[in-house]
Amino acid sequence: MEGIYNPHMMRKHALKYLAQLLLLSLVGFIMSGCVGPQSEGVAILMSDTVTGTAPLDVGFDLSLSGQTKSGDTTFEIDFGDGSPPISGIEFGIVLHHTYEIAGVYEATLLVIDNNGRSATDALTITVNEQGPRQGTNVGDTAPDFEGSLTSGGTMRLSDYRGSVVILDFWGSWCSPCKNSMPNLDRLVTKYGAQGLVAVIVSTDISEQDTITFLATHGLTQFVSVWEPGGKHGNFIDLLYDDVAYYPTTFVLDRQGVIRFISIGYPGTISDAMLESLL
Repeated sequence: MEGIYNPHMMRKHALKYLAQLLLLSLVGFIMSGCVGPQSEGVAILMSDTVTGTAPLDVGFDLSLSGQTKSGDTTFEIDFGDGSPPISGIEFGIVLHHTYEIAGVYEATLLVIDNNGRSATDALTITVNEQGPRQGTNVGDTAPDFEGSLTSGGTMRLSDYRGSVVILDFWGSWCSPCKNSMPNLDRLVTKYGAQGLVAVIVSTDISEQDTITFLATHGLTQFVSVWEPGGKHGNFIDLLYDDVAYYPTTFVLDRQGVIRFISIGYPGTISDAMLESLL
């Protein structure tokens, strides 16, 4: 006697499940259509300067924004200070604007393709002597700290004002952190002469673990910092809102302002983005 699921019934059930799968796929397609088309435009507004005293000249870099597959794309920049917006179609440029009066302004980039789909990005410009408030979000001035170097002596983060800084929280106990180190080394090798510095803050329990890992892999170009406490008690880690994921990487511009944050893998830091800050 054959079991309950004989060959005929097996084929019948297989066809039933296939029909259900196709129906679910069709529903998903219809639902995605109801949401509406995703923006094909790419709007990324960058500048090597976002703070300073008045009059402040800011060069807005549009090179990271792009044209869509569907055809012509236009942009419009509103500088946020009441001056007329500027529109155009050429993205491989830097547009300069001067802020004459102290204040905090939000410059906004709008990118629109020929089908009316749009994307936006914004950049906060702070015009005063103090610069943006201290904090750990994009647009804030990164908190300063003094740390112990694994090569001996101490450093202050503010020592590197005038350089673009990659500030990386890592540990030799962390596989993604270790895997990210060759890319960080590549970036410093490529852009070090232009003013890029990598400050890496170890969360190893033992300082020797950090020293051994860096020496074994020939990683000599970093500003390597270690303080006791591991990933739960290192005071620098706590200063940066008790970093929860490793690696966590901050990119600071030459004024010490946080311009980009990567959580999980610094490979998301592109050469083009760094070049717009250097």
